[in-house]
Amino acid sequence: LSGITITDHEALCGHMEINQYAKTLKEEYPDFKVALGNEIYLCQNRENGQKYYHFILIAKNKIGHRALRELSSRAWMNSWYDRGMERVVTTYEDLKEIMNKYPGSVIATSACMGGELSTQTHNMITARMIKDSVSAEAAHDRIVNFILFCKEIFGEDFYIECAPGKSEDQIAVNKT
Repeated sequence: LSGITITDHEALCGHMEINQYAKTLKEEYPDFKVALGNEIYLCQNRENGQKYYHFILIAKNKIGHRALRELSSRAWMNSWYDRGMERVVTTYEDLKEIMNKYPGSVIATSACMGGELSTQTHNMITARMIKDSVSAEAAHDRIVNFILFCKEIFGEDFYIECAPGKSEDQIAVNKT
């Protein structure tokens, strides 16, 4: 590997420890890169009972890390309990507002099968399989709107994750 990024689920607390470890790595491997990120839960709102979609943010620089800290602080200040767990959510509105303050400083990826893009892609595949054109079109529209939202905020710094996997669902989502 030539680098690694730490992206704990809605937590930045590992960044201090990994930064200390990165100094040790640099001594032996000066070209090895360590990046700091956060796997947030990105949702339209802060309501109980919803799906908490995964979304990955990676700081490109110190300004980007400031953006991550601001997003995380807001998410934690607005946390609540749903289905027995503390929910720490970044809303679309929060993401747009804060990232507009720090343009070009963060890389974003669509995340794993727990992300909105993969979930909606899976929903579209399933709807097509059972010939439910209404649900397939609705999932397609959510996919398009999600990608347009991400491109508006992150531009060329938005990436679609195609995770390696052997599950039929992961393979189908990657192909689609």
